[in-house]
Amino acid sequence: MKVVIAIDGSPSSIRAVDYVLTHHEVFGAKPEITLVNVHLPVPSGRAKQWVGKEILDAYYSEEAEAQLAPARARVKAAGRNASELKLIGNPGDEIAKAGKGQHMIVMGTHGRSALGNLVMGSVATRTVAVSDTPVLLIK
Repeated sequence: MKVVIAIDGSPSSIRAVDYVLTHHEVFGAKPEITLVNVHLPVPSGRAKQWVGKEILDAYYSEEAEAQLAPARARVKAAGRNASELKLIGNPGDEIAKAGKGQHMIVMGTHGRSALGNLVMGSVATRTVAVSDTPVLLIK
C-alpha cells in the first residue's frame, strides 16, 4: 500500500506515523511511505527580493528538516524507509496533490472543535475537501 503521511512536527503527526507503522492489518506489513511537509510561503513577494532566493530556500529547508526529523527517526527505528517531499504552498492543497496516485493520505488532527476549525481553519478539513484520495485522520 502507498501511504502519504502529512508531517508538521506536531505530536499529532507523530501519532499518524506510529499508526501507520503499527497497524499492519490496515496498511500491510511494509507500506510504501512518503512523508510530506508543507510550509506556507513567505507572505511578501518583496521578502524574497530582500533576503534573496538562496536564504529563503535555506529557511524553507531548515524548517522542513526540523519538522521531518522526528518522523524520520520513528520510521527508521521501525526498520523502515520513507521517501520525503518538502513542499511550499497551501498545506491542504499540497497534501492532496501529493496523495494523487497513492492509496491513502494519513494525517494527525490537533483535536480542535468544529467551532475552532471554523474560526482557525484546518489543514485536515481542507485536505479532505479537495482530495480524491481517501484521507485517514488520526486523533
